[in-house]
Formats: sequence, C-alpha cells, structure tokens
Amino acid sequence: MTNNWTDIKWIFEPEGSLRDIYIKNTSIDDWKILINYLNSSQIVKYGLTGENQIINPIDLEYVIEYLHDETGLMETKCASIIIDNIIINQHFFSINEIEFDIDPREITSFEDYKEILNFMNEISRILQKSVILTGENQMDFPLIEVDFSKNLIKALTQKEAEKLWK
Repeated sequence: MTNNWTDIKWIFEPEGSLRDIYIKNTSIDDWKILINYLNSSQIVKYGLTGENQIINPIDLEYVIEYLHDETGLMETKCASIIIDNIIINQHFFSINEIEFDIDPREITSFEDYKEILNFMNEISRILQKSVILTGENQMDFPLIEVDFSKNLIKALTQKEAEKLWK
C-alpha cells in the first residue's frame, strides 16, 4: 500500500463520474455472507432507490428474490453503507457480480482513502475474493485492487495508469 496521498489522490479527483467497487464471479452464497456482514457490522440504510434515508438493515430474502427475478416487476432497492462522512452505495444488479459506488468528492484525504481500503480489505477477507475500485463502469481497468488472501493492496499511480492506457 502506498503511504503517499499525493500518488493516489488523482483517483478521487471529481470529474463528474462515480467510482465503482466490484467483486466478480460471485454467487448467492457470497451475497448472503456479504449482507449478513454489512447488517451486523456497518451502519446501513436500505430501501427503495432514492428513498433509503433511514437506518435499516438489508432485507436478505428480498435481495435474493430480486436477484433471481426474471419478471422485472420487483421494486428496485439499494443500500447505503455509512463510514464516517463516506457513503458507499450498494446495488443489486447481478448474482455474479457485487457492485458498490462512491462519490469521489467524499474522498478528500489519506484517512478517507484508508477507510475505503479497510472496507475493501474486509470484504475481500470475508468473501475470499479480490475487490477492485474502478472508474464508473470501467470494470476491466482497476485503479485499486485488494486481495486479502494474497496480502495485496495495489493502487495505481497516475503515471502507471497513463502507461496502461496507451
């Protein structure tokens, strides 16, 4: 892990898009583990998208039913995980992929960055999977990767990212 905010703050410079956190190749069992963890250890607001304003645990049964729903008739819900002044939004799009997003304007210091890393590392630990942070909808280009089982925390510097983009 870099201990230099100067090297990684570019990842969180606001330019109008969100940052996504992904866990790929997931299953319903991963969803169950994650939701039970979030409900037991985090401040969670859950409800209809745009209306999840009160602290409320994630309804695991509803999420599982929603993820299996093929009718498209179920109401869309989301969760917000509150860590200090950072809101990490969770979406329920696919059984095979877990997705969160954050507003980069909320990550303004090395301490905020460490909060995001701690969150990603804990998710990686409980699911035993790699967790990546990317630009919005850029799943194939990780800016930060965390893998607890490999003791890996890798954040790209701007120079490294520019080389990869070329």
